[in-house]
Amino acid sequence: MHRWAFTAVTAVTACSHAAPIPQLPPAAAIAAGRHHDAVAAQVQPFLDAELVSGLVVGLYDIGKTEIYGFGAGPHGEPPDGATLFELGPVTKVYTSLLFADAIQRREVALDTPVAALLPPGVTAPIRDNAAITLGQLALHTSGLPRLPPSVVSRAAADPYAGYNENLLYNDLIRTELASTPGTRIAYSNYGGGLLGFVLGQKLGGGYAKQIVSRVLKPLDLSDTFITVPAAAKPRRAAGTTEDLAPAPPWTYDAMAGAGALISTARDQLRMIDAELDAAAGGQLPLRRAMKLTQEPALDRPGDNEGLGWMIDPTGRYWHNGTTGGFHAFVGFDPKTKRGVVLLASTASSLIDRLAEPMYKLLDNAPPPPHKLATAADGAAYAGTYDLAGSKVQVVAQGKRLYLEGQGAPRHRLLPISDHEFQIEAEQAGAVFERDGDKVARLVLSVGDRTLAAPRVDAK
Repeated sequence: MHRWAFTAVTAVTACSHAAPIPQLPPAAAIAAGRHHDAVAAQVQPFLDAELVSGLVVGLYDIGKTEIYGFGAGPHGEPPDGATLFELGPVTKVYTSLLFADAIQRREVALDTPVAALLPPGVTAPIRDNAAITLGQLALHTSGLPRLPPSVVSRAAADPYAGYNENLLYNDLIRTELASTPGTRIAYSNYGGGLLGFVLGQKLGGGYAKQIVSRVLKPLDLSDTFITVPAAAKPRRAAGTTEDLAPAPPWTYDAMAGAGALISTARDQLRMIDAELDAAAGGQLPLRRAMKLTQEPALDRPGDNEGLGWMIDPTGRYWHNGTTGGFHAFVGFDPKTKRGVVLLASTASSLIDRLAEPMYKLLDNAPPPPHKLATAADGAAYAGTYDLAGSKVQVVAQGKRLYLEGQGAPRHRLLPISDHEFQIEAEQAGAVFERDGDKVARLVLSVGDRTLAAPRVDAK
């Protein structure tokens, strides 16, 4: 995902012809349960703000599970525990589990060089005479860029489609590492995909065969697929962009290990159950490999990272990620034996903001639901702003706000409070500030850089 550089901010966004805004069905939970009302209260603001087209929430509480569906799923009905969603980058949890299993079988090791698993004539990039290892791929310390060069150059709606073995080999030969392997943490889909690919080649038959036989079948995850079988296709959710426009499914070939899995909330809760059993010392299939993926392998301020899992400062394990039309979050807490699954048919990372409230409501202490900008708020913010000498427009369309400027793409402003917004594609922030009761300026931020745009219309 590209970052919004402030050299380009003066030409922010720009299409004058807006697509019609689809209407969402009212919220509906698939089944009543202990936490039904509390979950619905947390989800409702996201539906009201038109941030998500369909969402399934799965809760795990010391062996008990609850599943609730909201919005639109297959055939216009609310999604449920059997609805299929793209897991996207959460797939790396499974790829790392395959890796951990191979380590314990002594087929590979953390320090196995990637180059040792490539065919003759194909080289892996090096820097400062340091070679990339399999462990560094799993821990995102390889120095590889976020995406392979051929994927970056194509800018397709289905970016990994047709990205085959030959393209991967050619990209490896011409890739330059951004840092010396083992010295810097930088999240890389390239690295995750490469790990799955070389493991599939080493173990035989390819990644798809090995992930099914060594991971999905032993864990009885019968509703988790790389290729959805015909009988299950009617249960597949239709993905939407951050603006709720239809988005094509993503397909994978050589990069399958980075994001190819498609699954259900029911299966992800089953995965959490197995992870918690592993954390408690269970001896069922793959528990020892799971325990290895849970061990903190990197130390850095604020959190640690395991093989496949992120570990937050409270000791919770989690992974998330977005594809062109979906977002997924899976997390669990070994201390409380609780877990949360969020599967959305909308490509928005804002879905993650529901995770913490779900943990809290499981602790019988639900926070107030998020207060998001209303249509009235949006109308107040609509107007003209001076962004470094260029005029940009904030346009209200129903409940949605957009940022437009001559010569650049139009961006939706996704609400995270009643006056704060996010530009998803740029991972940029937008805050409306007031002087008294008047909206005075729009402040844009990317990373640690900010730029204020004073309001210049008479409103």
